[in-house]
Amino acid sequence: MLDGKYQASLNTPMGAITGNITLMCRENKVQGTIETMGMKNSFQGEKLNENQCKFTGKFNTPLGAIDYSATCIVTGNKLELMANTNKGNFKLEGKRV
Repeated sequence: MLDGKYQASLNTPMGAITGNITLMCRENKVQGTIETMGMKNSFQGEKLNENQCKFTGKFNTPLGAIDYSATCIVTGNKLELMANTNKGNFKLEGKRV
């Protein structure tokens, strides 16, 4: 099941960034937020199956906005997310809280 709030960490060239990801599914749609660095960014996409989804969004940073597309897999309480951006690809891992 995808729904939930996850505490996550993202390794970037500037160092590790921690925050929270909230996923909410309605039928085959998924939406949620990424909260980090004092900012909250929304996303939306589609549920692929019971433990996978893909979504797109805009991540606001102190250096400007970054558009991304992401694929997400939840196994038990573990979240794995791969985000593709024009600044590179980033892997994010998290745990349900």
